[in-house]
Amino acid sequence: MAANPAGEAEIRELVERAQLFQQRLDLLQQQANLVQASVDDVDNALKALGSLESQEAGHELLVPIGGASFVHATLAKPGTVLVGLGAGVSVERNIADAKAIYQSRRTELEKVLAETTNAMNQVANELMRLQQEAQKYQAQ
Repeated sequence: MAANPAGEAEIRELVERAQLFQQRLDLLQQQANLVQASVDDVDNALKALGSLESQEAGHELLVPIGGASFVHATLAKPGTVLVGLGAGVSVERNIADAKAIYQSRRTELEKVLAETTNAMNQVANELMRLQQEAQKYQAQ
């Protein structure tokens, strides 16, 4: 059976395009995982704020310091928290304002996650189309 150089070139091109789409899909998945981790972080902050709302000065609590370690602490200023704004900048806010900031962040993160998921679906559909096209060549 004679080789078909034109068909082989098309198959190589399909394989290269499929590899590029797979790489793009992997990057989008990594981005989605990072955004989801940020959503989880915001959710944890909101839960913590909710539990602090009803506490009074002098309440003892455990504060995580990383590495599954905690320190004992006493609540000195109930009703106020330091909220990180980015670039090492934090501001003191009351709990209601802090919750509003975190809710706004969560909304923005959910939008980014939805956009990323949509892009992942588009790339996955194109990857599937390329794979089906490559299968047609294999059947010939």
